[in-house]
Amino acid sequence: MADFKEILKHGANYLVANLATKALAFISIPVYTHLLSTSDFGIVNIFLGVSGILSSLLTLCCDQAVSRYYFDRIDDEDFKKFVGTSSIIALIVFILNATILILLASQVGALTGLTRNVIYLLVPYTLVNVIGLTYEQIYTPMKKSKKIAISSLLRAYLGFMFAVAFIMFFKETKYLGQILGLICAGIIMIVIWSKGIAHQIILVFDRKYLRYILKFSVPLIPYALSGVIIEQFGKIAIGTTQNISQAGFYSLALTISGLVGIITAVTHQAWAPYYFEYMNAKNYAGHDTDIKRIFAITLIAGMGISTFGQEIGMILANKAFTSSLYLIPIFVHGFVLHQLAYVYMRNFSFVHRTYFSSIVVIAAGVINISLNLLIIPKYGEVGAAISFAFSYLSMAMLAWVANRFVIRCYCTPLLKLLRPLSIYILFSSTLFFLYIFNGFWQQFSVKVLLFSGFVVCIGWAERHFIRNFLKGA
Repeated sequence: MADFKEILKHGANYLVANLATKALAFISIPVYTHLLSTSDFGIVNIFLGVSGILSSLLTLCCDQAVSRYYFDRIDDEDFKKFVGTSSIIALIVFILNATILILLASQVGALTGLTRNVIYLLVPYTLVNVIGLTYEQIYTPMKKSKKIAISSLLRAYLGFMFAVAFIMFFKETKYLGQILGLICAGIIMIVIWSKGIAHQIILVFDRKYLRYILKFSVPLIPYALSGVIIEQFGKIAIGTTQNISQAGFYSLALTISGLVGIITAVTHQAWAPYYFEYMNAKNYAGHDTDIKRIFAITLIAGMGISTFGQEIGMILANKAFTSSLYLIPIFVHGFVLHQLAYVYMRNFSFVHRTYFSSIVVIAAGVINISLNLLIIPKYGEVGAAISFAFSYLSMAMLAWVANRFVIRCYCTPLLKLLRPLSIYILFSSTLFFLYIFNGFWQQFSVKVLLFSGFVVCIGWAERHFIRNFLKGA
C-alpha cells in the first residue's frame, strides 16, 4: 500500500511544477494586466489556448504512450528503445502537421481571431510544449517529481523575465513581446530537457513499439484534447463572436478558477504510479482510501477558490480586467467534476482500452461545443461558463457508466464520492445568495464561516488520519 505522505510529497513537487507552467498566467497577473492592454491580454490568452490544443494535435499523441509503457517494459534498455521509437514518430508527425498549419495559417487565423503572423508563432511554441511533455512522460513514472518541478519552475521564471523584457521593448503590439519572450525561454529549456532525455533514449525504430504506440496513443487524441478544448473553446468563441477584450476578462476568471484544475492535475500525476500498483495488486481498499482523500483535497480547494476567488482577482489584477470574476464559482464546479471524471477514466488506460476515453471525451466535447454555439449568442460569457461545467459533468457520468456496465473494471463506488460532493454543492450554492448581506466585510465574514464549516464537515471523517499525519510531520 502506498504511503499517502509520499503521494503528498510528490503532489507538492508537481504543484510547484504546475504553478510554474500551467498557472504562469496566474502568478503574473499583476504585471501583465498593467503592462498589456485589454485587447493584448485577450490575444495572448487565445494564443495560449490554441497552443494547448495543438500540443497534442500536431503529434497525434504519439509521444504519450511513454509513461504507460514504463510499467510494461522488459528492462531499462527496452524502455529507452521505446522512447527512441516514440520520439522519431512524434517528430515526423509534428513536422508534417506543422507544415499543414503554416499553409493554412490564414484560415486558422480566421477561425481563432489571430493574425497570420501569430499563427506562425504557434509552431515553435508548440514544439517547446511537446518536448517538455516528453520529458515529463519519461520521468513521471520514475517518480522523479522534484526533477520535473525544477525544470518547470525554471521555464516559468525564464518565460516571465523574457516576456516582460520583450513587452517593454515593443511600443505597439505588445502581445508579440510576451509570445516571443515565452518562445525564447522555451528554446533554452529545450537544451536542458534534451540533456535529460538523452540519458533515457536509444534512437531506434522498431515496429513492435509502433504497434503499441498506435494502439495506445491514437485513440487518446480526443482525450488529450478534451480538457483543453472544453477550457479554451468558450474563450475562443467569445473572442470571435463578441470582442477580444472580453475573452481576456473571461480568461482571467478561468485562470483563477484553474487553481483547482492544478490540484486535479498534480494529484492525478503524483498518484498515477501508485494507481497501477494498487490495481495490479488488486488492493482495492487502499485504492478507494486514496481516492476519497484526493477528492476531499480537491473539494476543499474548490470551496476555497469559489469563496475567495473574486477577492484574489481584485487584489492581483488591474480593475479594468475584473468584470468577469463572478464566473469563478461556476468554473470551479467544472474543475471539481473533472476530478470526478479522472477517477473513472484512469481505468481505460489500465485495461489498454483507451478508445473508451475517446468516446467519452468526444461526447463531452460535442456537448460543450453545441452548448457554446447555442447559448453564448444569448447569454454571453455566462453561457460559456455553464457549458464548461456541464461538459465535465457529462464526462464524469459517461466515464462511470462505461466502467460500471461496459469494461467492468473495478472503480470506486460512485456513492462514496457523491456524499462529499453533495456537501460541497450545498455549501458552495449559498455563495450565490451573499448579495443579501450589505457591505464587503459582512460578506467576507460569512464567507470565512462557510469555508470553515465546510472544511470541518469534509475533514471530520479523516480526523484520525489528519491528527496522526500532523504528529508525524
